[in-house]
Amino acid sequence: MVFGDKLFWGIMLFIGVNLFWLGVLEDYIPLWLAPIVGIIGTLSVIKFVPPPKVEGSQDEE
Repeated sequence: MVFGDKLFWGIMLFIGVNLFWLGVLEDYIPLWLAPIVGIIGTLSVIKFVPPPKVEGSQDEE
C-alpha cells in the first residue's frame, strides 16, 4: 500500500474504534480512551503494513 492508502485505512480504523467504543464499551471504560487507542492503531497501520510488491522487480527472480 502506498502512504495514502495506509492513511485512509488508518483513519477508517480510528473512526471504527471510536464508534465501537461508543456503542459497546462506553458503559465500562471511559470514552476519552478511544481516541488514544485509535491513534495507536492508525500509527500501527502506517508503520507496519508492508509496501506493495512491484511486478518485475529483481526480488522475484
